Amino acid sequence: MIDTNVISELMRLNPSPAVLAWFGGQDAMALHLSAVGEAELRRGAAILPNGERRNRLVAGIDAMIAEDFAGRVLPFDSAAAVAFAAIFVDRRAA
Repeated sequence: MIDTNVISELMRLNPSPAVLAWFGGQDAMALHLSAVGEAELRRGAAILPNGERRNRLVAGIDAMIAEDFAGRVLPFDSAAAVAFAAIFVDRRAA
């Protein structure tokens, strides 16, 4: 599951070389985005003022979801919420 912050970084005009290098080393078909991540990306675009920047971002998100993550946007259901809590506690303890 790829974090929303990674996707946001990749969509910047000048993404971090470290993020680009990491992403380039991944098997793209093994990467998934959660529906919550998609919502976060769309929220970020929606709060921008109307204009070219917002339009480009929305178009980029639409294309990314349709092309790069086709069939790999995972739902966030009750089971995911239970898993989230367990992962959060484990990560916090680390």
